[in-house]
Amino acid sequence: MGIRRTGKISTGAAGRLLLFFALGQAALALGQAPSVETVRPLAVQPGQTTRLVFTGKNLANAASLWTSFPSSTVPVSDDLAKGNRAAFDVTVPLDIPVQIGAVRLASPKGVGEFRLLMVDDLPNLAEVSGNESRERAQFVAGPISVDGIGNGTQLDWFEFEAFKNEAISFEVIANRLGSNFDPAVRVYEASGRLLASFGDSPGIAPDLQFRHRFNKTGRYFLRLRDMAYAGGRGSFFRLRVGDFPIVSGVFPQGSKRGELKPFYPISKQSLPPVLATPVGAEIWLNFKLPNGVGSAYRRLAVGEAPNAYDAEPNDMPSQANAINLPSAINGRFEKPNDRDWYAVNLTKSDRVRFTGATRTLGSPCDLMLRVTDAAGKTLAESKITGDSDGEVSAEAKSDGVHFLEVRELAEQAGKHLVYRIEAERVQPGFSLTIAEHAFTAKAGEPFSVKVTATRNKYDPPIQLQLEGAANGMKIEGATIAKGKKETTLKITPPANAKPGTLYAFSVTGKGEKGSTAVVTQTNESLLKQFRLMAPFPTVLRSQLHATIIE
Repeated sequence: MGIRRTGKISTGAAGRLLLFFALGQAALALGQAPSVETVRPLAVQPGQTTRLVFTGKNLANAASLWTSFPSSTVPVSDDLAKGNRAAFDVTVPLDIPVQIGAVRLASPKGVGEFRLLMVDDLPNLAEVSGNESRERAQFVAGPISVDGIGNGTQLDWFEFEAFKNEAISFEVIANRLGSNFDPAVRVYEASGRLLASFGDSPGIAPDLQFRHRFNKTGRYFLRLRDMAYAGGRGSFFRLRVGDFPIVSGVFPQGSKRGELKPFYPISKQSLPPVLATPVGAEIWLNFKLPNGVGSAYRRLAVGEAPNAYDAEPNDMPSQANAINLPSAINGRFEKPNDRDWYAVNLTKSDRVRFTGATRTLGSPCDLMLRVTDAAGKTLAESKITGDSDGEVSAEAKSDGVHFLEVRELAEQAGKHLVYRIEAERVQPGFSLTIAEHAFTAKAGEPFSVKVTATRNKYDPPIQLQLEGAANGMKIEGATIAKGKKETTLKITPPANAKPGTLYAFSVTGKGEKGSTAVVTQTNESLLKQFRLMAPFPTVLRSQLHATIIE
C-alpha cells in the first residue's frame, strides 16, 4: 500500500478518521465531508501502534489523517469502501508525553472537524454493555483506561480489587476530550457501604481526579454517572485507574523557550521536580511515582520572555517585587486575602500590557489585575469576562515607578492556586487573524485565504509566508500593503496533488525591525466548542488545513 507522509500527515490510497467539533465552512458546504460520531479508543499509546476506529457518515475513501502530535498513520484497507466506518493504525513514538491532542481527517470530498484525542501511557479497555448495576459491574484490573458512554440516568458500575493500605488513583477525562459528560463518582465496599464521593476537581472541572487508600484487602466498586443525569450523543468518558500521582498544578507554569528549568509538581504525593527545556508553542510535562505505572500530565506555556517570580512578602506597594519588561511573572496565592505587588519603571507615554494565564493552564484561580502610578492612583484594572484569564493595559502619565497589583477574585488560597502573567511594553506592531481554518481546492487550482491585520501604530507593509507542510504550494498576494488592513492570499496546490491529500500549514507575517505575528483564527464555531476546555490545544488556534478534492 503506497503511503506518502509529509510532516504529521499520512496520505495514501484511502483511509479516514474522526472529528467531532463543528467548524469547517468550505468543506462542510459540500455536504459530503467526513462526519464522525464516535472514535474508539479515545487514546493512542506511546511506543505502540493503536488501531483507531471511527464511525459516522461520508467516511468512504478518507485519505489523510492529521495529528497534533508526531505519529505515523496507515489507513486500514478493509474499511476503505465503507461509508460509515474508517480505521487507521496509528503509531506514536515512545518519547511522546501523555497529553491531550487533536486529530483531523480528510477525503476526496472535503475535510472533517477537529476531534480531541489523548496520548496515554495506560492500556485501553472498552466498557462492556449492561454494567448498569453493582451486580453486573464490569471488573477492571489496573493499571487501565476504560472508554465508555454516558447514558443519562443509567449508571456505570466497575469492580476492582485492592490490597490493605494500597492507594489507587482514578481520573475521569470527558470535558477535556470534548464530551458533555459531567462525571460524579462514588466508591463502595463490597458490603455496599459508601467509602467516598467525588465531583469536580479544581483546575480540570468538570472532570475529576482523586487518590484513595483502602484500609483492607478486598473487592470494591466504583459507580460513575453524569452529574445532571444527562447523556446522549457527545456524552463519553475515559476512566483511568492506576498508580499515577494526582498533580493539581505545576510551578512555574511556563518558561522561556530554549532555557533549561526545573518545574515543581504540586501534589500530595512526594514528587521530584522535572528538568525540561521548552520548545515550540507549548510543553507537556509528565510525572510518575517511583515504580508507578501511568503518568500525570500538565501543559505549560512557552514564551520569549524570561521568568520573574513572586517573592513574599510583597503584600503592599512598599514591598513590591521589581520586574523588568518583558517578563513572565510566576506567582501563587498561598494565604487568605493574598495580594502580590510588582513594581516596574516606566517613561511617560509608555504603554504596558499584563496578560494572565490560569485556567487555560489548569489552575483554578481567577485573576484581578490593577495598574497604579506611584501615588496609588488606579490607571486601569482588568474586567471579569468568561473567556479571559485576566488582562489589563495602561499608559504611564509620568516618568517613574508604577505598580501591578494581583489578587484572586474569590480570595481563595492554596499552593495549587498558581498564575502566570506576561508583562510587556506595547510596541508598534500588528496582529493577524483569519475567519476560517479549513479550505478545499482542486489540484493546480488556487483557493483564497483572507488575512486581516490589526495595526498598532505600525504602517509599513507586512509580508506573509506559509509555514508547515505546504510543500509545493504557491502563494500570491502575500503582502498587506502599507497602511492597509487586509489582503487575500491566493494559494495554489501542486498540479499533481492527489484528491484527499491534506495539507497542514500556518501563516506568519513579518514586518520591519523584526516584528512578527502568527495568523490566528477567529472562527466562532471552533472557539465556542473549545472555550471551556482546559487544556485547550494551542496549536488549533493557528492550524490551517487545505484538502484536495475531486
